[in-house]
Amino acid sequence: MKKIYLFTLLSLITAGISAQQVMNSQIPPPLDNIEKEDVRSDLEADYYSKKPINNKAFGDTLYYQQFTGGLPIGWSIVNNNPNNFLWEWDTIYKQGQFSTTRTEIKSTTAANGFMSLPVDFYNTPTPRTGRVAMDTYFESDTIFITPKPSVWVSYQQYMRYCCNSSNRMVLQVSTDDFVTFTEFDAKDGLPVNAGNTTNTVGGQTNIINISTAVANSPQFKVRFYANGIGRYFWMIDDFAVVEGVENDMELRSPYLEFNFDYAYNPFYGQIPYDLFTPLPLSGFVYNNGSNNLTGVRIEGDIFNTATPGGPGIGLVYSTSSTPLPLQSGVTRDTADYVVTNNPRFVPTVLGEFRVDMTATSDSVDGNLGNENYSQTFTTSDTIFARDDNGYGGGTGPGSYVRAGQTGGTVVGDRFGTMYVVESRSGNGGSTKIPTSITFAVSNDPLNIGVEIIPKIWSYNEDSLFTATGSIASAFAGGEVASTFIPYTILPTDTNSLLTIPLDNGTAVFNGLDSGQYVVGWEVTNTNGGNSFEVQADASSGQFQDNVTCFIDLAHSPGWGWVDVNPVIRLNLGNLTVGFNDATNSSTEFSIAPNPNNGLFTMTVTSKETVTYNVNVRNMLGQQVYTDIIAVNGTVTEQMDLTQFEKGVYFISLENGAEKILKKVVVQ
Repeated sequence: MKKIYLFTLLSLITAGISAQQVMNSQIPPPLDNIEKEDVRSDLEADYYSKKPINNKAFGDTLYYQQFTGGLPIGWSIVNNNPNNFLWEWDTIYKQGQFSTTRTEIKSTTAANGFMSLPVDFYNTPTPRTGRVAMDTYFESDTIFITPKPSVWVSYQQYMRYCCNSSNRMVLQVSTDDFVTFTEFDAKDGLPVNAGNTTNTVGGQTNIINISTAVANSPQFKVRFYANGIGRYFWMIDDFAVVEGVENDMELRSPYLEFNFDYAYNPFYGQIPYDLFTPLPLSGFVYNNGSNNLTGVRIEGDIFNTATPGGPGIGLVYSTSSTPLPLQSGVTRDTADYVVTNNPRFVPTVLGEFRVDMTATSDSVDGNLGNENYSQTFTTSDTIFARDDNGYGGGTGPGSYVRAGQTGGTVVGDRFGTMYVVESRSGNGGSTKIPTSITFAVSNDPLNIGVEIIPKIWSYNEDSLFTATGSIASAFAGGEVASTFIPYTILPTDTNSLLTIPLDNGTAVFNGLDSGQYVVGWEVTNTNGGNSFEVQADASSGQFQDNVTCFIDLAHSPGWGWVDVNPVIRLNLGNLTVGFNDATNSSTEFSIAPNPNNGLFTMTVTSKETVTYNVNVRNMLGQQVYTDIIAVNGTVTEQMDLTQFEKGVYFISLENGAEKILKKVVVQ
């Protein structure tokens, strides 16, 4: 799927249509994620908000409410469900089965009361398949202010939610008593199942620019509305309306486009050096102020901060986008910039790198902090990783249900995350052999005894953009790598990085062509109903593209995508032997004739005494012949594959030190 599709979609942004929404409308929605959180560890220690905490008032405080002693006069609480699961005023947090260690918000005035939605308290002891989703809001009385062109709200909140990124925790604002209203996301980029403890006070300050709804208006109302959330909590205190700034550039959705030629591409914490394609930097710049802005651009610097065994070499790359104007007011712009200055960044050394991006303009920014972004990554020899070592909790097939089906892992469940393989020199570059898959196994004891087969599937996003496109059609290329024998999870594997070698499939013998692949596992035995899961990475997960993690539930078949970032790493090796007869081995290995009719001669020469296992496998990776040979000089063997079907076969010489591979064509 080449980026020309994305360019077409980006042209819709100026018409008020999100490119991501257009893409998502052509694929299945996320599956409902119901986490077994009673046995999951907390992700919140590893979560870092994309937005900085900023407690300062930019202008006059136009209104303030600290919820002293109860629900303020004129405010109201509404529950759209026929139950008692609604917002309430309180001075304590009512704990539930999935938040037994939580306490009330540590806001500035928490002692005199705050607004609370104790979702876990309401859903205890509800079974996980019978949880009740919230549908409730609390609404202010009319708030009267001096009209201003830029109006912001600031409030302190403590939040954690489950079970889907589409759950709505929003601030709604209306100037006509909610005949119409404008809705603002209140989650502040918080991933599913992560808690917002960016500071040390049990919550954080959230700031939202509501100028598009109330600019120059003398009065309005607000609602804090929760819909769909089925786990955890939401607490709010110390709500203020303040005058906004005149000049403010906010950098939104900054992204490192590691695989720019694809509409959906992952963020990598580690990427093999020779698969690092020229890197552009992208992001949205939003005009938060009341003034029009000129000369708005994104500037990017990349630093090498460390090399293997040594210090970094410092600044290695700088770039910026073409300056453009951004309007203010009700018709304010949101601009998208892809920094395409040539040459794009390509690393020249292995090691650690830091990317600094900043939104700037010709005006002095009156709200410093939200215009900056930093991200790190590592260039490695062989490791492909989408995490940045900040992970915990757990995710896997047992965490999800579909179409009302009962959850839980069953034989045949499949789960995986996307990697894109491209040579830095373009298609047709060096071939990479998938050697193993590493799983960050969660600490859940239900992992023990489950049998899995690590697998790699071919994936082609072009199928999503056809008239009959679907996730299932994108997987039409099928399985390309796995293992012959399932692996049984041991007690020592839990809460650790587990690496399982790959020894089956065409990619193991041929290498991976340029393209998209889904790397994960299939369950072959549940050990009486247990469930395998890996840890999830919330800190880097917030930067991952949607439609890059996939699940296929055997009890409700069909591939779909889910909004989570599992820690599944792909380990690669160079194809140093094979079709072009290039080899680093001291052993010489030849086949003649090739192609043949099934009868051919295999010649192995070595100056050293060495023993090899001889294995012949078909295109499906099935072993059709095996033998052992000892070589000291030259050994010649007559091979006969005439009893097998015509096609491609792979002959390998293997021992503990090396693996030498040849392709044989039987006609």
